[in-house]
Amino acid sequence: MSLTIIGLILALVILVGFVVVLQDTLEDRKAAEIKDLGFQIQRELILASEVHEGYSRDIDIPEYIGKYDYTIINNERVLILTVDDVDYPFPIPKTNGTIKKGTNTIKNIGGEVVIE
Repeated sequence: MSLTIIGLILALVILVGFVVVLQDTLEDRKAAEIKDLGFQIQRELILASEVHEGYSRDIDIPEYIGKYDYTIINNERVLILTVDDVDYPFPIPKTNGTIKKGTNTIKNIGGEVVIE
């Protein structure tokens, strides 16, 4: 009887450890997906700031990152993706305009990055 109880307790401890590791893995995957999108947008904005005047490109910002809803905010110098009250900031070149989910047009007008 005592061996059965010890076995159940050991199985419960292993199960709890497995759940904790699985939860950490899912959080890491979510952070990686968010950072991936942030770096993609950041690269597009940097590219637009470095190329010739007249550059124009449409980019699509997804409604969800994987299965996660998020908000996207930018000011002149920082892009912020927020998921579950966690902010992921990405420095960007000076921009004019607001990035939104859906299709955005990035232009270089007069040497300045404009988001439409």
